[in-house]
Order: sequence, then structure tokens, then C-alpha cells
Amino acid sequence: MPEQENRYREKLLERGLKVTRQRLALLAALNQSDTPLTAEELFMRLRKDFATLSLSTIYRTLDTLCGKQMVARSVLMDGGRAMFEMTPEVHCHNLICTVCHRIVPIQDCPLGAYEDSIARTTGYKISGHKLEVYGICPQCRNNFKPRE
Repeated sequence: MPEQENRYREKLLERGLKVTRQRLALLAALNQSDTPLTAEELFMRLRKDFATLSLSTIYRTLDTLCGKQMVARSVLMDGGRAMFEMTPEVHCHNLICTVCHRIVPIQDCPLGAYEDSIARTTGYKISGHKLEVYGICPQCRNNFKPRE
């Protein structure tokens, strides 16, 4: 893991952020997870290694890392829970299961022409966009049993 930790160090420094053990551990936890995590899940994973860690520290760190585009935030429709994951290296959008909350990246981006149109009609210089599509994945759909 030292090679991965060095990459995190470089990315933090490139973005003008201080390198801390907590930031490195948070980035590693997100990177090791197969699914996005909530701040609470990250707190539970990291608190055993950091005696003074608080949930508010996790939220502040996530907010900072999101602002520097190192971490991406998705907000689930059911209750507005925020989920966090490493920012993908390649631009993509997400398909999110509303049952199991699994997130599947959508590689094809259909919004380029629409973004250009919005820029022309509004005068905005568009800096980016994010699209999340919600539904029920095939596995959850197969497990779903309607009430009788």
C-alpha cells in the first residue's frame, strides 16, 4: 500500500492540502471499498485507528476533499443520504440502485451537446456537470416479492 499512499500524498500536495494521517486513511478506506460510503460508515471504519477522530472531522475532511475534486458525493433519493467515493479518473455518470444503493458508472456521456446549448442560451461558461440516474438493479428486482 505504500505506492498508493504516495499517490494520495502527491494528490493532496498538488491541490494545496496538508498531508495528514487521517486524510490518507480516509482516502485509502474509500479506495478499498467496492461501494460508496457514508460519513458514518467511514467514521466507524477509521475510529479504531484514531482516538481523537470525530464524525465532524470526517464531514469536514470529506467537504474539503470534495471541493478539491478528490472525492465525489452522491445524494441518494431516499432520505437524502450522502455517499462518498473516490473521484473517477475518467468522466462518467452513475446509475444508482434505490434498494441496495449499488452504484454503476455510466461511461457514455450524452450531455455534451446539451451543455453547449445551455452555454449559448445563458451566456454561462459551463465548468462541469453530474448526472445520477436512479432505479432498481436486476438483482434487487429479482429478489423483490410484491405484497399480496
